[in-house]
Amino acid sequence: MKDVFDYLIIVDPELQILKSKVLIYREQHGQQIGSQRWLKQFVGMTSDSRPQLGKNIQAISGATISATSMTQATQNALDQLNYLKSKKALRHE
Repeated sequence: MKDVFDYLIIVDPELQILKSKVLIYREQHGQQIGSQRWLKQFVGMTSDSRPQLGKNIQAISGATISATSMTQATQNALDQLNYLKSKKALRHE
């Protein structure tokens, strides 16, 4: 509940999520957010999709805090990437 987790989000040039993965999870509870079955809900989302737990992202019983954190982290990452793209600070080849 207080440890951080490391995750990876892969996006295409239009900043649409292709894949997300939890790399390191340090807590005793909530590891279910590392399940590809749960994470695939983010595939196809952009910053405009606004992932929200309980709306377009399913909650996980016993992992409410972790699922909320991953959902918010994903939205924050998409927002930051969108900002960088708007400033022409991203490159893709």
